[in-house]
Amino acid sequence: MTAAAVVCGSCGAELPPTSKFCNECGAAVATATTPAEYKQVTVLFADVVRSMDIAAAVGPERLREIMAELVGRSATVVQRYGGTMDKFTGDGIMAVFGAPVTLEDHAVRAALAALGIQAETGDMARTVSDSDGVELRLRVGLNSGRVIAGEIGSGAGGYTAIGEQVGLAQRMESVAGPGTVMVSESTARLLAGAAV
Repeated sequence: MTAAAVVCGSCGAELPPTSKFCNECGAAVATATTPAEYKQVTVLFADVVRSMDIAAAVGPERLREIMAELVGRSATVVQRYGGTMDKFTGDGIMAVFGAPVTLEDHAVRAALAALGIQAETGDMARTVSDSDGVELRLRVGLNSGRVIAGEIGSGAGGYTAIGEQVGLAQRMESVAGPGTVMVSESTARLLAGAAV
């Protein structure tokens, strides 16, 4: 990435420095920093199961193609439900629902996004299995609670959420079964009675 490049906060695409909207996903490109603030959110972590085995089987170029398509599809689903793509983790994603824009139904939106991401992964998995002979599956974890959200650092750190609730979401993902979504107790309480 060049020093003058701008990165889309929603999908992570590198953009020309004068961009007002992302060329990939269409999201507005924010130029002003967002002050850190406490927010009630639901954090989503999604991670490719056995990603190292997939990498070894398909090689780095094909792995990049698979991950780019998976991240693109996931970003579309996250945006559909009003979430913010936080980061690409190398073999997965982190998304936040309820920050920077407050959403009273952040848990419901995150749950619908989690199911949508699993559905997109299932569609991709058939193609990847046919063309590459590997099994593509995701684990997804959700956790809800209070975080500090805002710009991190003075460089291109970008908007993110930090705090104990983020770590708990990642733990939920790590214990989810392949192809499933694991929700924490706090998220389950918020989802009680919702039609998800």
